[in-house]
Amino acid sequence: MRQKIVHVSTLLAAALGLVIASGCGDGKVVVRGVVNVDRKPIETGMISLEPADGQGPTTGGEIKEGRYELVGNAAATPGEKIVRISGVRKTGKMVEAGPPAPKGTLIAQMEHCVPSQYNDQSSLRVAITPGKPNTHNFELESNRPPAKLPK
Repeated sequence: MRQKIVHVSTLLAAALGLVIASGCGDGKVVVRGVVNVDRKPIETGMISLEPADGQGPTTGGEIKEGRYELVGNAAATPGEKIVRISGVRKTGKMVEAGPPAPKGTLIAQMEHCVPSQYNDQSSLRVAITPGKPNTHNFELESNRPPAKLPK
């Protein structure tokens, strides 16, 4: 009899471990993908997913070298989402850093590379489906020159 009790409790512990490890307990879903603008990866940026119906939490995370992954607390709840993407990339020019850096210090000039129709005026939408990780890749096209960041 004692062996059966140990066996059942071991099975229950293993099942609980699987639920916790899979993240199914909170209903959130891992979302990952790549983000390119004009076929070039966004060097650094942010992606956010907000409920299209305005109900529920907004989530998001960092884009690095064109890749993002929303996991853990940043995982998304299922449903239709408005996607907002912002990002910058190097222009290839060096500019003075300015204070508090020592005079003559040069840094890479950065420019915004994501047009407003993908961020503050976003028309991007995705459907987050429950039960498994989602992959959403974004191949964005700019239709005007990017705005430069202020020095």
